[in-house]
Amino acid sequence: MTDSRPAQKIARRAGLLAVAASLALMVAPPPGLAATPVKFGAMLDPTVQPSNSLPGLPCSKERAQMRCTMVLNEAYGRPDGGELAPKTGTIKRIRLIAGGPGTIRLQIAKVKRSTLFGSNEAKVVKQGSKIAYQGQAEANWESGRYRVETFKVNLPVRKGQQLAIHTNDTSIVRCSSGGDNTLIYLGGKYPRQPFSPADETDGCWLLVEAVIR
Repeated sequence: MTDSRPAQKIARRAGLLAVAASLALMVAPPPGLAATPVKFGAMLDPTVQPSNSLPGLPCSKERAQMRCTMVLNEAYGRPDGGELAPKTGTIKRIRLIAGGPGTIRLQIAKVKRSTLFGSNEAKVVKQGSKIAYQGQAEANWESGRYRVETFKVNLPVRKGQQLAIHTNDTSIVRCSSGGDNTLIYLGGKYPRQPFSPADETDGCWLLVEAVIR
């Protein structure tokens, strides 16, 4: 008489493997969902005009060629906290809309807001690479469809931190409002420097968007 126990063991093992595979499919997210990017900063698309961006927003109207750090303090198109990184991760793409050509250095800032004194203290926690952007061609202005430029980066960010740029002037702005949409720290801020209050604020929005993966 032939012993059927080995065949029974193989069948049971195959059944257990099939159940485990089914459970894994149930738990795993649909294809592509796990890699869905998370964005913060300005909400950009080709309809966003860099209005009044030229000749550029300077760090200081009184001091020519003064360098500074500009912090994105209010996100265009993403009100109520869209300026804050929604999770900890790595910024893999930076998207921007500029009026004309220029160069910036990407930074990550942490902002402390004081409701008692109405001040905005910030420090730069990470510094990224330089980004050279082109801005708009005449055809973009005529058509009302604006170039969204995308750059690969690899910059860690923690939940609650904000985008910033180091520059002396920039046309990566939309200037059609007032308030403290952009915080300006004259001279520029660098990692390991302590928190300090903003030297100036400006109503222009920085048109910079980060993609976290």
